[in-house]
Amino acid sequence: MDVFIEKLVKKQKTSKDTLFSIGVVVAALIIVFGVIPLIPIVRNFLIFFLFLFGYLAHYLIRSRNIEFEYSLTNSELDVDKIIDQKRRKHVISVDCRDFEIMARVNTDKFTEDIKAIKNRIEAVSSMSSPDVYFAVFEDKGIKTVLFFEPNEKMIETIGRYIPRKLFK
Repeated sequence: MDVFIEKLVKKQKTSKDTLFSIGVVVAALIIVFGVIPLIPIVRNFLIFFLFLFGYLAHYLIRSRNIEFEYSLTNSELDVDKIIDQKRRKHVISVDCRDFEIMARVNTDKFTEDIKAIKNRIEAVSSMSSPDVYFAVFEDKGIKTVLFFEPNEKMIETIGRYIPRKLFK
């Protein structure tokens, strides 16, 4: 019997996202009202540039609305990044049987060796969430650590494939 489980996780806004949004708006205003009037040829198209940079600022700010979708089909875990509920970017596909270890981040299993792994995929709402799990595996010969927030049904299903490597 095939198993198919999906979960959608919305990334929480951070202070970095807020500063980015403020910076984009300020930069757009400075360009439209500070730089463009100084250029004689484009001065007549001020309204056009106002709308152009307004749309660009809107697009950049909306691109910070990120969700992650986890799809578990039997032992195959797919992680996709959804930007502004419009664009989908595939992040990774991995067979759960390839996990060396899977456990919660806030346990003693999250050792210094795992923290030192440079190739990291953070597909979580927030790294400070208590529901964040990590999984270590090799992706194209490079040791990788995936941070994600599976639900109980996903954890139970993954546990069937790696009972000795899963620590709840």
